[in-house]
Amino acid sequence: MTRREKLRQRFSAFKTRFATNISKVKPRVALRILGAILIFFPWMLASFISSLMKLGRWRKVATCQTLMRRNPLAFEGIDSNTLIVETVSGGISNSNEIWRCKKSTGEEVRYFAKIFVSAGTFWARHLSLVSPFPAIYGRETHERFTIDMVSRVQLDECGIPVPKLIAYDAVEKVMVTELLEGVTVDRILEGIAERDALGANDEAVIRQCGIGLAKVHRAGFSLIDTQPVNCIWNAVEQKLYFTDLEFCTRQDKRVWDVGFFLCYLAARLPEPVLRLVRNLFLESYRQELQLDLSKVEETGHELREYLPIFRAILDLRRFTPEELFEGLITT
Repeated sequence: MTRREKLRQRFSAFKTRFATNISKVKPRVALRILGAILIFFPWMLASFISSLMKLGRWRKVATCQTLMRRNPLAFEGIDSNTLIVETVSGGISNSNEIWRCKKSTGEEVRYFAKIFVSAGTFWARHLSLVSPFPAIYGRETHERFTIDMVSRVQLDECGIPVPKLIAYDAVEKVMVTELLEGVTVDRILEGIAERDALGANDEAVIRQCGIGLAKVHRAGFSLIDTQPVNCIWNAVEQKLYFTDLEFCTRQDKRVWDVGFFLCYLAARLPEPVLRLVRNLFLESYRQELQLDLSKVEETGHELREYLPIFRAILDLRRFTPEELFEGLITT
């Protein structure tokens, strides 16, 4: 089966799931979102086209090699001529790549590259208009890039595990970090859902999610985008890493952070395993930091009607922006 045939098969299954999820959205929520799409459609289309053009440049090995050669101290001992660029899924707000190259000794080295695009800026500007998502202070592409980069350094100084920053291009808004070995917490939740039970190491992962987020809050930060897909579990280190920091803030959004994470648990897990995982998370969080659970419940109640949309977003994140575009025009 060719790559295009596999994509068509995946996209066909995605469209079926997407239609099922959208059919479960309450009419008033659907009208709110549809109205925003109609009003802002020209800007949405322009940001999407602009993003695709930028991604086209950064898919080229030569473009990535230029960044490496401009930062020789960051890539000391690396032969940029051996660079291979691999696109990985992650949605349409930004683009993710894995860079594979070799040292002069022949040893392979891998990096993670995050390309900030205007499509992500569009979502950051308008999410609060169609959902309970907090209004973001720094919403421009260069602001999201700067916040992510600065927050990465600040959290690391506080002992919060985050991917190490390797290099960056402040003009193009591209960031290169270490490539973490591990699995996203969202994948772990999928495994729990399939078994309808926790596996051998799943309890440790859930507990570390609660403890880790509490430590972020105790250090004086809120993450805003606390989706489990943005958390990577390294089983060897027994450590949880927070990876998406572009909305990180010093504002007090602790209740939102916890409520948003719990909402994604509800999007992934069936009852009664959901109750077990939820209790494990909250119990672990409160070992580190106290929180008003009544306010968390209020946030959860606001988000509950958006669960079908969250499930659709999780499905979207399985594709790269180019795959989404190709799937739309070929299926």
